[in-house]
Amino acid sequence: MILIGFAVIIFLLFLVVYYYMVKPKNFIGGFRKFKIQQSKSVDNLDCLTVFDKSDEIHTERGDEDKNLESCSKFQEEIQEQCSHYDEEESFNKTEDEKLDLCEESSHDSVSQDISDVLGINQTGGKREDKKMALIKVPVLIGEGSIQKMVESTVTLEESAIKVKEIRALVESLNTTVIQDKVIIQGTLHKQIFYVGEDAVVHHQTELIPISYFIDIDGALPGMNTTVTPVVEHVAFTLLDATTLHQKVILSFSVTVTDVQNLEVETGEEETPLYYVSEIEGQNSQQLIVETTVTLNQPALKVDEITAVVQDILTDVITDKVIIQGILHKQIFYVGLDNIEYHQAEDIPFSLFVDVEGAAPGMHVQVESTIETISYTLENSNDLTQKVVIQFSVVVTQSTSLNIVEGTEEPIILVDEVVGETTGQTLLQDIITMDKPTQKIRDVDAEVTSITAQIIANKVIIQGIIHKQIYYIGTDDIEYEMGEDVEFSFFVDLPDAEPGMHAALVPTIESVITELLSETEMLEKVVLKVDVLVLSTVRLNIGAVPVP
Repeated sequence: MILIGFAVIIFLLFLVVYYYMVKPKNFIGGFRKFKIQQSKSVDNLDCLTVFDKSDEIHTERGDEDKNLESCSKFQEEIQEQCSHYDEEESFNKTEDEKLDLCEESSHDSVSQDISDVLGINQTGGKREDKKMALIKVPVLIGEGSIQKMVESTVTLEESAIKVKEIRALVESLNTTVIQDKVIIQGTLHKQIFYVGEDAVVHHQTELIPISYFIDIDGALPGMNTTVTPVVEHVAFTLLDATTLHQKVILSFSVTVTDVQNLEVETGEEETPLYYVSEIEGQNSQQLIVETTVTLNQPALKVDEITAVVQDILTDVITDKVIIQGILHKQIFYVGLDNIEYHQAEDIPFSLFVDVEGAAPGMHVQVESTIETISYTLENSNDLTQKVVIQFSVVVTQSTSLNIVEGTEEPIILVDEVVGETTGQTLLQDIITMDKPTQKIRDVDAEVTSITAQIIANKVIIQGIIHKQIYYIGTDDIEYEMGEDVEFSFFVDLPDAEPGMHAALVPTIESVITELLSETEMLEKVVLKVDVLVLSTVRLNIGAVPVP
């Protein structure tokens, strides 16, 4: 028995020695031996390393330089790992067996390692971890500026001994975009302050219509414009006691943009933060509006029918957008007396469009296109019409995104987030009830107006809260009364400067009521406002427009 036990111990020791002394010959210095070959997971690799039967390394480099350095380092590492292969004489296998062993043990891991080194996937060299977002944003089409001088002579209402001051302002500005041009129209409003012979300062107003155009390549009808007028200088000469000659130098800076859907790359927290309209969903739908109208005059024929969609209203519910509006039609027809007549027709319509991802509170942009208008004159008085309307709906939500800047066009105009904060205020007042009251049933409150004024390091917030108060009178009848309450407070925000603008998101957190008597109610409203201070910048993103 002792001999048998001793033999078992010897056998176990032999197995241990074999495992630790013989098996590691498949792992030289902790490295695996490799046979590298091209595989589907590295089809985009611009260099390829192959070991032939003599264990020599051959490298085919592609034309792209961007991957050469990574490939070269990786090849050197593999060559060093596999150089130990022939140093172990005890590893007694044929060359073909060695290559097969290397391939089986390392083919999958090496393919993955190469992809990790180069940071690519199978989609043409894009990083797998790249995150994209679809946004709706103004794209810069073109810009320009012009200078104009407005010269005028005005007769003063009173005799003057001198002119104290002339203030000039461009107002009622509107623009029209045609191909490669922007037409600017407005009014130059001047206020003239002068000292009369009676030593009294008199005031007189002068309004001068102005109209100019500026060439901007790429401008097309329907695009958006931003015009910044500046009164650069006002010069005047008092020719006599009642005649005043003036010269006003104006400059206009014009920017033309086109709102497009763009897919942009988003980055990490260290990437600049921008406030944009992110597209949550979009869809389109056709609507056929068919009507029969009785003409005011017997008709010989219909000359033309034009149609336009007006007064569009939208309502967003879960995964749907409800659209309502008016189809305004103008019918031009020739009567039996060979006189052309005109008749208008307004047709209300409504429809809903399925938009996955839509939710209440989101923003909606609706574009309508009249695709076809067909009609049939059934008799001299009855006209049947069929109008096909195409509605394109885009649902967006304002959000903050870290956008990665590119190096190519297009250039977008986007609001960069300068800072953000939250402000709260408590509004408390005593309300006189319209009728004797025994109970307050409910109070609905909403912010109907809110504005922001930015000064150095502060944002002043003003607005109106509209309240609907439902209460039970002493006669057991339910009544309703409305009330508008103004509010004003400020929040501190470093880096805020005049000229910037703000995005405000108000939330009424609580409405607390207390009936003090039959005629008075104490009401407290807790209002929270999220504030983002923004600065419009130009960002080159190199994105491709998305339909």
